[in-house]
Parts: sequence; structure tokens; C-alpha cells
Amino acid sequence: MAGRECGACGQCCKLIGVRELEKAPHVWCRYFKRDRGCGVYEARPRGCADFACDWLLDARLDETWRPDRSGFVLHASDGGRVINVELDPTQPAAWRRPPFEATLRGWAAAGAADGLEVRIWVGRRCWRLAPSGGEIDLGVVRPAVAFAAHGRLRRPGSGRDWPPGATSV
Repeated sequence: MAGRECGACGQCCKLIGVRELEKAPHVWCRYFKRDRGCGVYEARPRGCADFACDWLLDARLDETWRPDRSGFVLHASDGGRVINVELDPTQPAAWRRPPFEATLRGWAAAGAADGLEVRIWVGRRCWRLAPSGGEIDLGVVRPAVAFAAHGRLRRPGSGRDWPPGATSV
């Protein structure tokens, strides 16, 4: 890591889905506490522990790129060939503010020869930044994610009662 910590940021706690917690994307995780961060950080499920946004990993991204300040979470996929810009649906144009848009378009142009893509996500809809500077609307390409209401009984460790053995947080 770039020597950074999540702290109270928590944007991934809103934007990223976590199957172990039955937490859909774009809704706040019930364990996130404003100004304090994750309430179960030490016992968080693997889906959370395995995720790290690019702001944590890349020292070249300054504080402006911190997800709670930028309005989006950057993360790679497909072995690093895709840079995903997961926008907070309440700020769908956040990526267009300086310095973000110019930098993202620069990455798309520079990486095209090597097969790198930059994808802009707003909910389930995706756009790919074209190397020439435009945007290609890929449409709604993510399936809808829905989990049962939290009032139902569940098997141990299935989100309602995370971490396993815990009675409440």
C-alpha cells in the first residue's frame, strides 16, 4: 500500500457490494460509522478485506483522489487491464471535475495500445472512455443485485449476524 489508511472515508462501504454481508452496491453498509469507519474492521469479511481502492495503493494519487473527496472509488479489474471509476450515484458527474477527467482520459489514451480500458460506472450503467476522447455507452451491463430484507432469519455468518457469533454491533 501507499502508506495510507481508509480512516473515516468509507466510500467503498457504500459503493461496493459485499456478498458475505448481503450488502448491495450503492447502499451504506450497516457497519460503517460516520467519522469512525468500519465498526467490524478487525473481523470484516473476506469480500471487504480483499478490496483496496487505487487511492490506497497508488502513492501518485494525491488527497484530491481520496474517494470521499472525489465522489468515486477507483479500482482495477481484469488483471489490471481495466480501471473502474465507481461513481456515487448522488454525484454522477464527479469524474468530470478537474483534475479527474483530464487524467482519466489521459490514462485511456495512453493505455489503449496495451489494451487498458477506463470504465465509468454509475450504478449498473457503464461507459468506456475512448482513446480518441469520446465515451462509448456500454449500457446497463451489471445485473441487479437484491438481497432479502434484514428482518428474515439467516444462516449463521450470512450478513445479518456478521461477524459470526456476534449478537449486535
